Amino acid sequence: AFRGLVILTMTFVNYLAGVKNIPTWAKHLPQEQDGYTFVDVVFPRFLFIVGVAIPLALHKRMARGESLFSLLRRVLVRFASLLLVGVITVNSSYFSADASGMSKSLWFLLAMLAVVVLWNIYPADAPKERQRLFLGLRIFAGLVLAGLLVVFRGKNGAGEVVWLQHSWWGILGLIGWAYLVCCAAYLAFRGSSLALMGVLGFLIALFIGDKHGVLNWLGAIHNFVGVGQVLGSTAANVMIGVLVGNCFVGEAASLRPSARARFFLLFGLGLYAAGMLLRPLHGIHKNAATDSYAMVTGGVCCLSFLLVYALMDMGNVRRWAGPLIPVGQNALLAYILPGILGNLFAVIGLPGLLWQYGSSWPGALNAAVLTLLVLAITWSATRVGVRLK
Repeated sequence: AFRGLVILTMTFVNYLAGVKNIPTWAKHLPQEQDGYTFVDVVFPRFLFIVGVAIPLALHKRMARGESLFSLLRRVLVRFASLLLVGVITVNSSYFSADASGMSKSLWFLLAMLAVVVLWNIYPADAPKERQRLFLGLRIFAGLVLAGLLVVFRGKNGAGEVVWLQHSWWGILGLIGWAYLVCCAAYLAFRGSSLALMGVLGFLIALFIGDKHGVLNWLGAIHNFVGVGQVLGSTAANVMIGVLVGNCFVGEAASLRPSARARFFLLFGLGLYAAGMLLRPLHGIHKNAATDSYAMVTGGVCCLSFLLVYALMDMGNVRRWAGPLIPVGQNALLAYILPGILGNLFAVIGLPGLLWQYGSSWPGALNAAVLTLLVLAITWSATRVGVRLK
């Protein structure tokens, strides 16, 4: 339910980003300005809920004796998958139709449809004939995606023809790196909350040290991934979620809801206060992924999660979340679906069909309608069994 709320907000603010003449609080705060709007908390919430899910997934497998090699293999496959899709999505700005031999809309439409087929969860108990069909679909989609990657050509700022670029990793790529760091820490310390709280402090320190040049000796590695911002403060948002998720597994599974709620409250307030104390160092800036930004937004995530937990698990008020739960089960599809729809309508010659208004309140209403459309399609897809892992 919480992830469904995040996806609802994410989709709306992404569409809202293209609308002109709307209030400042409805958009990302300008890069040079210290502070945040509710829009700036959407990505940290996504990172946070990734973290909450990590103990729920790994602890169960660790408890039944799954080998470390098997666990690492699962983590690395998901990490690589997120990186691949993330890099594909950010290369939209580099794409050259002339050099690639096909239109940008067609290339990205086919690429994302191939991702849907490849990453879909197919029923394991299906008849053998159906399983062979699923395997054939996956092989076909893999060949299509491989062919698309072979023909991809873009142009950089100097006008040179280039292949896929990773000037940054995209939203999914950043999630992938942070997921890898936190899963590795969780496995290394066997899920110990005490040790993971120490890791959280280390990740914040990693950003601060990197910001002041302590990690410059890493050279090419530093330039490749952005150690302080990506492996430090961005991963810290995920680790905050891990510590919250750890309250539901192992010995903590027997905690009273009131004890969990107390931890969420104190942890959230403590993070927010710590972030505000650190604010004079580097400010609260989303694009720079500063230490204060990670901690302040992490605190907001804890407190908003507490609200949902109090409603659903303590107050048993759940009916409001019914439409959101199938959406929350299909986060990857919901994330790539707006691009699929936009490219589809561009390919069939109706690029502006879904975007009739781009200014003021008509534009905001248009964004709301498009958001409901994306959520309705995601909901329907989940109900009929199209769900991406």
